[in-house]
Amino acid sequence: MSSSIQELETRRLNIIEGINGGFAYSKIAERLGVRLWVVMRDLKRMRHNRDPELKQAYMKAQEQAQAKKQSVARLSDERFRSMTGMTLKEKTFSNMMSFYEPELIKILESKNECDAIRDLPKSVRRTLQHNGIIVQGWKIPEITPLARIYMIRPPPVNG
Repeated sequence: MSSSIQELETRRLNIIEGINGGFAYSKIAERLGVRLWVVMRDLKRMRHNRDPELKQAYMKAQEQAQAKKQSVARLSDERFRSMTGMTLKEKTFSNMMSFYEPELIKILESKNECDAIRDLPKSVRRTLQHNGIIVQGWKIPEITPLARIYMIRPPPVNG
């Protein structure tokens, strides 16, 4: 009986180690030399018993996956910056300013900017808000200072 308890404990530790390593359940079963259903049964038992090490292993695996995603995103941002000379956010802002320039000029030339912004279609207002060109103050929409500066003096275009 003690050998089966030791076997269960060894399998439990190996499963936790596999989850920490970010392996799939099938890969863990393969490493243990057992069938997948054995691993799934042990996991079910561990969840039922609210194993703190299992919960910690899942948290660690999730953090590793998130860190990996962030590093990939950072690499793509750096690659984009080396090609264009600006970040993706800056480029998106620049593109939106260029695309919606006629509407923004109408807003700036109007007597009441608030009403001019409200006259825009809701989809355009939402897009401008999402890209940081207009902000919705306390019931008073207005153009952001950055967008005003950009309208006066647009930055030079890089390639």
